[in-house]
Amino acid sequence: MIEIEESMLVRLAGVRAFGQGLHCFEEGGVRDVATTKTATNALVQDACQHTVRLRYTHRMLEGECTCDVSDGIEFCQHCVAVALHLQAQHAPTKRIDTRLALRQIRRNLSTLSHEELLDEFIETIRQDQSLRDDLLQKARLSSEALSYSELKKMIDAVGVDDYLYEPREIRGYFQGLESMLVRLREFADNLDPLVLLRSVEHAIRRFNADLELIDYAEDSPELNMDILIDLHRAAIGRLNWPPSELASYLVDRGIAENWHPFGSMALLYREDLGGAFHEAVDAEMQARLAGLTEPSAVGIIDPKRTRRRLSDLQTHLDQTIVSDD
Repeated sequence: MIEIEESMLVRLAGVRAFGQGLHCFEEGGVRDVATTKTATNALVQDACQHTVRLRYTHRMLEGECTCDVSDGIEFCQHCVAVALHLQAQHAPTKRIDTRLALRQIRRNLSTLSHEELLDEFIETIRQDQSLRDDLLQKARLSSEALSYSELKKMIDAVGVDDYLYEPREIRGYFQGLESMLVRLREFADNLDPLVLLRSVEHAIRRFNADLELIDYAEDSPELNMDILIDLHRAAIGRLNWPPSELASYLVDRGIAENWHPFGSMALLYREDLGGAFHEAVDAEMQARLAGLTEPSAVGIIDPKRTRRRLSDLQTHLDQTIVSDD
């Protein structure tokens, strides 16, 4: 087997493919490696599974892969990943140094013209769907006043449709959700406050539904929920509702569906608006309870369910306030 150097892999595959192969290797995407004196066969997993074959001939390294980029003849990022795997196995003292590799890539990129850099970048985007989607989100949020329907599609795009058990899939879901929410927070001021509020409500509903399908552990959901609450407060703050209107809104949502931590959010708004808001919440709940006995309520709502929900909301709010004090 010939000695494998990073500089040789950059020459064979190009800067872009070397970086992608390095990432794939470091993520543990190379498996089922079988090596002889003249060749190595392996499977490489990224978005799809690919079969790679490396050959050593005349002090040269050749590669082929089943991916579309290689088309069976080109030395692609998957070939790079297998080569780095072999390098790590046979020359552990020369294991890849990520910072050194990035410096080498940067040095190479600095020699390219503006147009050449754009071509490299666009080609990378074309092959990496997650990067493409992330940049498209940024481009649209920074240049357009998106509608609720468009934002809803963006939120649904990162949701799950089936159970997730594998740690890698679960990590990918939370990373994708966090990326979308951070992007939304970055450009929230560009959005109409009511559009932002409706979008955050939908995101919380979707997030809660997704968690029912995910075998998550530890505190993975907490950061995403914190961002959602921050976005909710940003929307409410821009709407500039008086305490009575905000109280009515929160109680409506608390009765209709358990889509947010009612007590925690009410406490946050109490901190923002002071005692007037707390009094408004109490007054709103009392008015709702009194309204359950009015003739207009018959046939429109379920009085027993509504009474139970109001009682639960009041208990949650009282407990939250007590624990905070």
